[in-house]
Amino acid sequence: MSIRSEKVSEEIKHKISEVFAKDLAELNLGLVTVTKVLMSKDLKTSKIYLSFIGNKEPAEICLEKINYRKKLIRMHLSRKVYLKAIPELFFFYDDTIEYASKIDELIKKIHKDDEGDNKE
Repeated sequence: MSIRSEKVSEEIKHKISEVFAKDLAELNLGLVTVTKVLMSKDLKTSKIYLSFIGNKEPAEICLEKINYRKKLIRMHLSRKVYLKAIPELFFFYDDTIEYASKIDELIKKIHKDDEGDNKE
């Protein structure tokens, strides 16, 4: 990835986070975290990976709500980021936080089982 696309990715990551926090709070998605933004080489498309914390709905439904308002999100982004062309946005669910917490739980369980075996 070029330096320019990395800088644009970081800027879009911060500004999309602001859009979710301020402009789209009525969606009641809980805490929406932008975990990663990947830009194409020509800066015309971006893949945005999201995680949801504290929401009661499944991630698929949250993504449907977001994709339904994709044009609105892009409009808000165009007011915050100064680019020649605002990239087309593609949203994906990032489950690495859930995966990491499951692995953490398993490691804790293994340590707890080991402590029980050592006491006997």
